[in-house]
Amino acid sequence: MKEIFVNNSLNYLKKHNACNKKQENIFKYTLESLYSFVTKTLVILIFSILLNSFEITAILLVCYSILRGFTFGIHATKNIYCWIISLSVYVLFPFLIKHFYLPIQFIYFMFFIGIIAILLWAPADTKARPLLNRKKRIVNKLISLCISLIYIIGAFELNNYNFKEIVSILFLLNTVCICPLTYYIFRLPYKNYRFYNKK
Repeated sequence: MKEIFVNNSLNYLKKHNACNKKQENIFKYTLESLYSFVTKTLVILIFSILLNSFEITAILLVCYSILRGFTFGIHATKNIYCWIISLSVYVLFPFLIKHFYLPIQFIYFMFFIGIIAILLWAPADTKARPLLNRKKRIVNKLISLCISLIYIIGAFELNNYNFKEIVSILFLLNTVCICPLTYYIFRLPYKNYRFYNKK
């Protein structure tokens, strides 16, 4: 199904001169990512409706996607791994938040760790998408910090325990995704821009 969508979309773009031979791989990667994102999101939201945790799942998805858009981080090396991780994270965590209280000490600890992790490691690139521009890396770090502080302030101002839990979970996810140890465990290169700077 994904191949049909990608191939048909590429053919349409080439037919209307919106994509040339040099750009084909970039468009193909973008279309594959878009297809995976949309299908995974739909499946996750359907599961959340069945488990009666739609609101929590939707907030977690949106808030984490915004933060990850600037912190970047590790990606699964295979699509099946991505499906397993996504379903586990976005279905299991909202379900737990819905039915159990996370200790307030854990929540505050993750607020602290989340900020420290961004200061130390964000943005974390991948081999496929090295962040070569130093200025952009600094800007992404600053934006990530601002978003994180907005989330923390919102968690206190809204006085909603579920939102506090959501923010702590998204900081946990983000910390794992940008941590050098995670890259090491999965045998993936870290700070990939360094290799390009040496050339």
